[in-house]
Amino acid sequence: MNCPRCNATVPFGKRNCSNCGEDMKDYWKVVSLSNIYYNKALGQAKIRDLTGAINSLKQSLQFNKLNTDARNLLGLIYFEVGEIVSALSEWVISKHYQDSGNDADYYIQEVQSNPNKLEMHSQTIRKYNAALYSAQHGDEDMAIIQLKKVVNTNPKFIRANQLLALLYMMSDKKDGRTRALKLLNNIIKVDVTNTTTLRYLQELSDVHTKADYFSAKNEEKKENSRKNLPHMDETDQYKTITPYKEERPSIMPFVNIIIGIIIGLAVMYCLIMPHIKSNEADNANKDFKKYSADQAASDSSSTALKNQNETLQARIEELEKELEEFQGDSASGTTILEIYDKLFKAANAFLEEDTEKAAKNLIDINIENLESSAAKKIYNTIASMSFPDVSEKLYVKGRDAYNGQNEYAAAVDYDKAKTFLEESLKYNPDNTDAMYFLGRTYQQKSKPKKAKEYYEKIINEYPDSPRVAEASSRLRELGISE
Repeated sequence: MNCPRCNATVPFGKRNCSNCGEDMKDYWKVVSLSNIYYNKALGQAKIRDLTGAINSLKQSLQFNKLNTDARNLLGLIYFEVGEIVSALSEWVISKHYQDSGNDADYYIQEVQSNPNKLEMHSQTIRKYNAALYSAQHGDEDMAIIQLKKVVNTNPKFIRANQLLALLYMMSDKKDGRTRALKLLNNIIKVDVTNTTTLRYLQELSDVHTKADYFSAKNEEKKENSRKNLPHMDETDQYKTITPYKEERPSIMPFVNIIIGIIIGLAVMYCLIMPHIKSNEADNANKDFKKYSADQAASDSSSTALKNQNETLQARIEELEKELEEFQGDSASGTTILEIYDKLFKAANAFLEEDTEKAAKNLIDINIENLESSAAKKIYNTIASMSFPDVSEKLYVKGRDAYNGQNEYAAAVDYDKAKTFLEESLKYNPDNTDAMYFLGRTYQQKSKPKKAKEYYEKIINEYPDSPRVAEASSRLRELGISE
């Protein structure tokens, strides 16, 4: 276990860190509570109490977010119930906290090693979201069609099975409730304590499947066969029954046990005890000799320890400087942990197809601060697929604010136009449309020098842009030739 203050290794159960003196008592309690909930979740997962296991693991991570074993198990349970995005999120966070020797590497690789399977999971999530949207807007038939595909692809996707069962229960079809019961009986085997599944089963307690019908028939046949068994003859019913006599217990077994105990104690006292005392004396002599030798060695090494103290002090100062560099500039608030936290939020939003949220988390990250090549690859992938889209949306908002259209109809707002267009160029510095309207905005705000900068930038740096002719025309309006 490492000290939370200086990250030095501390033996289990030790009260204080030998490096910095930090009190470890409360820290041990927190770590122990986290492990208790993790062990509880393991037991729950083994008996298929997945809902209870998820709650226990969340409590474990509340006490110790660095418990990567608990986070990896939470990801496995999410994967088991069909929550692929949540599972990947937990494994990515676990990888962030423990870069090496982490089982999350294997889980992520298993998911990503098969692109076809990964795409299948992605399509499953999209179809489920589409079905949920259709159900919320009254198109139950379309929702049922989509959910059937989802359930056939991933039979353990609990939320999809529950929604399909609910739609069957609400439908007017004759066998709807029977189909719902069949679905719920399948997923109750995956998570035996899911409250939603149990509530739906309670609603369907009056529904019986064909298996129940045949089971009742078998019971009826057994009952009929019992009735056909031969009965006791009437003459046997009046025969005299011999009265039962209880045997009297014998005392001899107890006497033998007591005699055996006495003999055992006598043997132990005569043979074993002298040997134990002799061993204790020998151990005491050995301990005394070892203590004397250790004391002599301690006296001889005191001078060397004083010299080592100066070296260790210098090393501590170097480590403190490295820690300050790792934590970053406290004035700007940009620590490495915060940078990677934004990267993980962007990746999670991107997996959920929220490109705008992904781009907003990514825009404040300087790629030079990412030391890992994998992190830079993730950054470039998300940026290339989200920044142009966000830049175009911001450009459209800025253009509408400049022209007084759509959301800003009859209310021209050059200040908002300037804000939107500048934000658009942050996400895509090559957006010549945003440059052109930003120049026009500055021209309307009577700032010809700023307008000239953007017009000339379009003409000089983007000669193939369709905005070159318009920029030249605007320069002439300012009395400036290109």
